[in-house]
Amino acid sequence: MKILCTDLEGTLAPEIWQEIGNFFGVNELNLTTRDIPDFDELMSRRMDTLHKNNISYEKILNFVETIQPFNGAKEFLSSISSDYQIVVVSDTFYELGLPVVQKLGNIPLLCHELVIENDFIVGYKKRQEEPKKQVIKGFQAMKFECFCMGDSYNDIQMIDESNGVFIFAPSEVKASRPDIISFNSYNDLKEYMLNE
Repeated sequence: MKILCTDLEGTLAPEIWQEIGNFFGVNELNLTTRDIPDFDELMSRRMDTLHKNNISYEKILNFVETIQPFNGAKEFLSSISSDYQIVVVSDTFYELGLPVVQKLGNIPLLCHELVIENDFIVGYKKRQEEPKKQVIKGFQAMKFECFCMGDSYNDIQMIDESNGVFIFAPSEVKASRPDIISFNSYNDLKEYMLNE
């Protein structure tokens, strides 16, 4: 059986932290792994910025509930669901990602957890190191044929472990790995995947 391991942000939905930054008018929150590939450094900056701007977890959660997936994302996943089982593998957090993933359908989400104290994000628990790579290795150990898609540097670890592609990746990410096939539409990607 084939399984699609897909990133969430920038692939099926907007970058959640960029959306948060835009909503609250805080440019520092717009940074992603495209800008700062080191996840721990990026999260440290995000948490500092939230505290400096007095942005509580409740305010974030209320806003995140309004984020919609990209147009066509749900239809794309539905259109390949008879050929692929689907799981979202993300460096987001359950608390932020689940409201978005639920709008895509009944799809499992594998990601990290936030640590909340006194209504503020004070830390996070990583599921494991190199989480995307480890998910692929786990599925392969169970004899799944994995196909991966993502849009950024942190997705390369899972694409390298399997057959995979970029979708909606910016030019600098594509230039860093010209050997990875890249798509700019769900329709073109669907055609490719269904002929795999």
